[in-house]
This record gives sequence, structure tokens and C-alpha cells, in this order.
Amino acid sequence: MKIKLLGFLLLIIPFSGVSAQINTDRVMAIGQNALYFQDYVLAIQYFNQVIAAKPYLPEPYFYRAIAKIQLEDYLGAEADCSSALQLNPFMPGAYYARAFARVKLNDLKDAESDLAKSLEYNPDNPDLLRIRIWVYELEKKYDQALTDISTLIKQNKGEDSQLAMDKGQILLEKGDTLGAMHSFTTAVTIDSTKSYVWSALGTLRLQMHDNTDALHDLNKAIALKSTYAGDYINRGLLDYWNKNYRGAFADYDKAIELDDQSLTAHFNRGMLRTEVGDLNNAILDFDKVIQLAPQNYDAYYQRAMAETQTGALSQAIQDFTKIIERYPDFPPAYWGRAHAKQLMHDDKGAYLDQEMAQKLEKDKPKEPKKPDVNTSAKIAANKPAEAKAAIFNSVLARTGKSSNDSQGEIRGAIQNINVDITNEPNFVLSFYSKENPLKRLNYFYEGLDMFNRQNDLSAPLKITNNEIALTSDMAQVHFAAIKSLTTQIDADSTNAVEYFIRGINYATVQDYANALNDFSHAIKLNPRFMLAYFCRANTLYKLLDFKMNNPDPNAPKDKELLDKIYKHDFDVILEDYNKTIDLAPKFAFSYFNEGNLLSQEKDFQTAIDNFTQAIKLQPDFAEAYYNRGLAYLYINDTKDGVADLSKAGELGIYQAYNVMKRIAESSSGQ
Repeated sequence: MKIKLLGFLLLIIPFSGVSAQINTDRVMAIGQNALYFQDYVLAIQYFNQVIAAKPYLPEPYFYRAIAKIQLEDYLGAEADCSSALQLNPFMPGAYYARAFARVKLNDLKDAESDLAKSLEYNPDNPDLLRIRIWVYELEKKYDQALTDISTLIKQNKGEDSQLAMDKGQILLEKGDTLGAMHSFTTAVTIDSTKSYVWSALGTLRLQMHDNTDALHDLNKAIALKSTYAGDYINRGLLDYWNKNYRGAFADYDKAIELDDQSLTAHFNRGMLRTEVGDLNNAILDFDKVIQLAPQNYDAYYQRAMAETQTGALSQAIQDFTKIIERYPDFPPAYWGRAHAKQLMHDDKGAYLDQEMAQKLEKDKPKEPKKPDVNTSAKIAANKPAEAKAAIFNSVLARTGKSSNDSQGEIRGAIQNINVDITNEPNFVLSFYSKENPLKRLNYFYEGLDMFNRQNDLSAPLKITNNEIALTSDMAQVHFAAIKSLTTQIDADSTNAVEYFIRGINYATVQDYANALNDFSHAIKLNPRFMLAYFCRANTLYKLLDFKMNNPDPNAPKDKELLDKIYKHDFDVILEDYNKTIDLAPKFAFSYFNEGNLLSQEKDFQTAIDNFTQAIKLQPDFAEAYYNRGLAYLYINDTKDGVADLSKAGELGIYQAYNVMKRIAESSSGQ
């Protein structure tokens, strides 16, 4: 079902100009411009600014929801739409967008309610009716869906091939094969230049065993430059049945070129390779299927058969055993394992498996049941109506140039960029910080600002968790500073600040041992030197991390002794962070770093408490939301974890969107 939503949304929700301490008209325009050029994360930051300046405006919440939907943050989008509707309950576009988000959250009842509300304002709007058809289809309310389709067909005077397609698909789901055939044929009659109409007709004919007409229709779809892998898979299957192996291979290869994640394409090509004796490459195809779908027992069976023929007997037995563990009543797996065991001269094991297979075949019910493992090549399903789920992929803003602030590496659907799922790193004091325009948090602490003003530093110290790599020239500057400070300390060894600054310089050039000594000297001279405790804890943390990941080959191998050393270092770091908190209870970054330390120890609940305290002190602390979200996930609290990741993404941690996407895929079993 082709639904163009965003153009519709932007037409029905015009933005009324406002002004504030920031030029909200201008910031809103830049945000919409960022949406147009698919800079979704950046767009959110601009809408955040408008919301901060004028929280009573519904429009920025609405536009931020659109950006979040593009990033697949459906929970955050739903919350933003709700905020917009609280401020203005007469926004049909917000009901529409929230309905889409709720569909993705599987809240179909409330999605239907939102669409009903939106249709009160636009009773004949085709976009609203199209998305409601989708919702009805998901709810299996096929008669209501067909009623809406009939309304749209009348509006279009029966000249919309996509509507005929949608009607056919719903009739197919109702089990009305003849009705579906009639609708697909109507779609072809309305517009025979669309590949998808021939694809649907050909796939249905293939399922009805009308192979000659199916091949004709699939040829038509492919001649019209179909980019749907299923068309090539199904034509390849027909070629396979007709012993046209060259054509089948070509089609399966093309299907995999179009969709490397297609289980059916890899499985069918593996079957074909097995038949022609290309067993090693067949195994590679079955490997791919199992990698994508670890519970695909059809692939385990075919791989085991190929492994047996290639002499990989241990692997074959493992695969047969995996099938038997899942389907203990499947005789072919016992026969296959018995054969592999015979080849390994395990006659006793082979005999036991043969005996079990014979018993199962003897005891099988008279009424044949559907086999547990389907060992045949597969038909690709009708082309999925992915356009339904791509509602928000239309162009967003109608005018405007690209913003110069756009970050090329984090544009577009960044949730599809896989990231390592690790905590945001510790915050440290540094002369340098890599700027990130997406993070709007002002890393400010009054005590550090006062320290910078009271001391004549070559550059002010900053709080950052995004340090930069030094160039050779930069390193020489710090070596010179160390030399100069050493001269001053030799002349007067009672100045805690000089030890502290030299420690920072040592840490900057990664001489952590000397940095640690200097921070300890500073603390000895001034036991209330909070920044020195913080830096010492950070330096110890880095040293501990290095030791854990780069063990000394000459160190004792006594695990108990190593655990004691680690425990000692851990306790010292924790003690320094706690001392920092005692001296400066409003310094959020100590809580954050301590949360990371506790996460490393897998004490996730206490880590959550620390991140929560950091957020209380810095309500827009993006990194704390992100790390707390991960901690929630580790204790299987997905709801709170996703909520925190959504907030982190909103505040500029773009990696959160990929994590949320992977959680959603895992939950749906993809």
C-alpha cells in the first residue's frame, strides 16, 4: 500500500511564526530544512531549541516526532505527538503520525482510535483511509479494510492499480483465492506498466500450480525492471523445476544481489548447488541462512546432508543432532545421523539411530502431518507491502538549502549503522575536546570555572569524554610544559596546583604513572583538592583498563592473586570518586564515572542509581541517559532501557537509534 504521509502532514500543520530570545522562526526553519535533507538527528537538536524556548508550542513536538519516526524511535515519537496534542488537540496530522508510531509499537487499538479522530477532521482524506486499511489488515479486520478500499476505489473511479493490489492481498489473507486473482488481474488491466502487479499475479499463479502463466507473469515483472528479489527467486524456482539450471542460477544470483539477506534465495541456491554437485558452495549458502535465521532447521538438514557427502562428518552429526533436539520425531534426521556415524565407524551409534528411525516410522500416525522440517525449495511470498512501513520516507520540507552544520557521517537513517554497544566513556579534565554539534549539553562546573580563572593556565581545562589524539607538535608543547613545571616544583615543592597541572600534562601525553604520582602529591598537599581526586580516579581507571586488556606476560598466573590486585585497584578508584562526591556533591560527572565503574563490575542496579543522580544534577545529560538505558537492558528492563535510549537519541547520542532498532528486531524475532 503506497502511502505518502509527510507531504500531507506538512500541508495540514503549517507553522505559525513566533519569536523568543532565540529566533524560533529561524531555528524552526533550519530544523525543517534538516528534515528535508534527512539530517534527522540534527533536526531534533534544532527542535529541542525551539521547545526549550517556547515549550507551549505544539509544532516543534510534532516535527520532532516525524524525525524520530524516521530514526525508528517510535516510543519517543508517540510521546512527542502526545505532547503536541495536549497543547493543541485539533492537530489531525499529529493523530496521524501517532497512529503510525503506535502501529510500529503494536498498539493497534489506539492507532485505530487516533485515525478515527483524524478522520473526524478529514473524513474523505485518502491518506488517512490508506493507513487505516493497513491497521485493519494487521488487526485482521478484513471486512472493515475492504469497506475502506471500496470507498477509495469509488474516489478514484476504479483507476488505482495499487488499491486493486491491496484488495487482492486482503482477499488472499481471507482465503478468497479467486477473488484475489480477480483483483490482481484488475490491477494489471488498470496499469500493466507496473512490475509489482505482474509480480503479485505471477506469485499467486505459482502458488496455484499454474506454472506456465506464472512464468509469463514473472517474465513481465522482470522485463519491467523489478527490483524485488522474490520475482527472481520464483522464476529461478520455475527454471529449477524445468531443469533450466543456468537460468535458475542466474536468477538466484540476481536475487541475492538485490537482497543479500534473503533466506529463500540462499536456501534455494544451496539446494540447486547440491543437485549439481557444488557441495562446498551449497554449504556456504546454508551457512548464510543459518547465520540469518539460527532456528531454520530446513537449512540445518540440507547442510548436514551436504556435509556428509563432503566428508565433514563431525559437523554433519552436530547438525543432525540439533534437528533431533528440536524435532525428536523426525526420522530423516536419525537416518542421516546414522549414515554419518557409519562412515565414522561408529557402528553402535549408527545402529541406535537406525532403530529409532524405524520405530518412529512404524509408529507414525495414519493421517500424515505437516513435516517438521521442509526439505524442498521455497516459493517467495508476494512482495511485502513495505511501502506501508515506509510512510515517512517522503520529502519532508518543501523549500530551503542544506544546513552547513550537517554531519555527513550521521545523516539519514543512522539507526541502520551498526555500532558497538558499549557505555559512553568517562568524563575527564583535558585541555582539548572534540566538538560534537549534536550534543547541546553545556559541560560546565562552577568549581572548574573558578579554578581556570584563579590560575594562569596556558589553556583552560575542559570537561569532556571526547578526547582528541595529539599531533607531534601538540605533544611537544606538553613536554615543554612538564619541563617548565618541574623546574618550578623543584624550587617550591609545596604548591599543590603545580603538581596537579603537571599531572594533567602527564596524562595528556599518556604518562599515567607520573600523572598518578602528581595527583597524589597534590592531594597530600591539599586533602580537599576535589579535582585532584577526580583526576586520580580517572587515571587509575585508565591504568586498570589497560592492565585488564593488556596482561603482563611476566606477571604471576595466580588467578586469586590477580583478583585481589584488581579488587584493590577497583576499591581505590571507587574511594576517590566517593571522595569527589563528598567534596562536590553537585559534580554530576563523578556520579557518571562511578556508574561506568560499577557497570564494569556488573553491579547494574547501583550503576543505574549513579546515572540517575547524574541526570538529576544535569537534566540534559545525554551520556547518562544512554548508559543508564544500557544498564536497564542488562537487567532485562527493556521498557525503561528503551525510554532512556530514546531520550539519549533526542539529546544527540545517535548510536542510541541503532541499539533501539536492534532491540526491536530481536523482540520481533527477525
